[in-house]
Amino acid sequence: MAYAVGDVATLSELQEFYRGNKVDTTVIELMNQTNDILDHVPFRESNTTAGHETRVRTGLPEIYFRRLYRGTPLSKSQYSRVVEGIGMLEGRSEIDVKEKELYGAAFGAYRASEGKAFMEALRQKAATLFFYGDHAKNADEFDGFATRYNDIHNPHVIDASEFTYGSNSEDEEDGEGETGLTSMYLVAWGGDTVSGIFPKLSVGGLKHTDLGSYTTSDIEGRKFEVYGDLWSWNLGLCVRDWRSVVRICNIKTKYLANTLTGTLANINGSETKVSSTREDGWVNLKDLTIIAKSKIPAGMRNRAVWYCNPQVLAGLEIQSSDTKNVHLHYGEYFGVQNVPAIHSRPVFECECITNNEEKVTAGGSYPEKSE
Repeated sequence: MAYAVGDVATLSELQEFYRGNKVDTTVIELMNQTNDILDHVPFRESNTTAGHETRVRTGLPEIYFRRLYRGTPLSKSQYSRVVEGIGMLEGRSEIDVKEKELYGAAFGAYRASEGKAFMEALRQKAATLFFYGDHAKNADEFDGFATRYNDIHNPHVIDASEFTYGSNSEDEEDGEGETGLTSMYLVAWGGDTVSGIFPKLSVGGLKHTDLGSYTTSDIEGRKFEVYGDLWSWNLGLCVRDWRSVVRICNIKTKYLANTLTGTLANINGSETKVSSTREDGWVNLKDLTIIAKSKIPAGMRNRAVWYCNPQVLAGLEIQSSDTKNVHLHYGEYFGVQNVPAIHSRPVFECECITNNEEKVTAGGSYPEKSE
C-alpha cells in the first residue's frame, strides 16, 4: 500500500519508544474512555449475513360479540418487517520487518502497545455508533439510539427543556455552533427488546488477525516487507421493541450542576453562581428520570439501565445528594461495585455521549409515525 504522513510511525517516534531504561516507556493511555455500554450489550447471531430480519406486531385481531345463529367475522393480527443493518469496523497496522532486526525483543512490546491502541479505538467507535450511528448519512453505519429516537412527539422521547427552570432555559449556539446539549438513555436489554447483532455464521466480538510478514509498496511503488495486524469488529444494533428505550434529550449541560449555592466552573471555564432554587436554568433530573422509567413497560423495567456522560452523572448525583433523598443509592451491578442507581436502575457512564447534540424537535421518525 502507499503510505501518507501519519499512517505509520516515524523513526523519531520509534526511537522514543525503544530507548529502553533511559526513559519510562510505559504509555499513559490519555485517549482511553469509559464506555460501560460495551460491557452490557447482549449480542446475538443475526439470521442473515448482511443484517437481521425480524417481524414486529403492529396490530391485534378484531374481537367480536357472538350472536345465536350468526357467524363471527374473520380477523387477523398485523405486523411489519424490519431489517437491521450491520457495520464492519476495521483497523490495519503495518510495521517494517527491519524494526524487529534493529530492536529485538522490544519490537514485540511496541507491537503489543499498538494493539491496545487499536482495540481502544474500535471500542470507542462501536460505542459511538450505538448512540449516533446514522445509516442515512453514512450507508456503512447502522442506526444508533439518537437516530432512532429523534422526534419530541415520540412518546419515548422526553424534552428536558420542559423541565428546565429559570430565564436561561432557552438553548443558544455559541460562536462555534456548540449547543451544549446532551441526552440520557434508558435501555432495557434483552433478546426480545434490544440487543447487539453480528453476522450469521460468524463469531461475535472484536477480532485480531496476525497477518504475518508480507511484501507491500511505498508511495513510489518500491517494495519492502512488513509485519501486518488487522483488527475487526462486525456488529449492529437491533431494536425489536421500540418501547424498551427512552431518551431524555435537550439537556443543557451548562446548567446541570445548578443545584448548590456557590460558584462553579461551567462548561466554558468561567465561573457561574449557582443556586439551590429553581432558577438560572435548573434542570430537574429527578422528575425526568421518574417519567422516563415509567414509560418502560412493567415487564421490562427490571432490565433497564441508564447511560449518560460524566457531566450528567455528576449533576444527577449532586441533585440526589440530599440526606432526605431516597431515590439514589449505590450498589453492585454487572460485577461493578459502587454504581449509582436512580429509582433502583443503575446509571453507567459513557464518555462517547457528547455535549454537542443537535436539538431534538418535531419532524423526526419513530415507529408509531411510520406505520
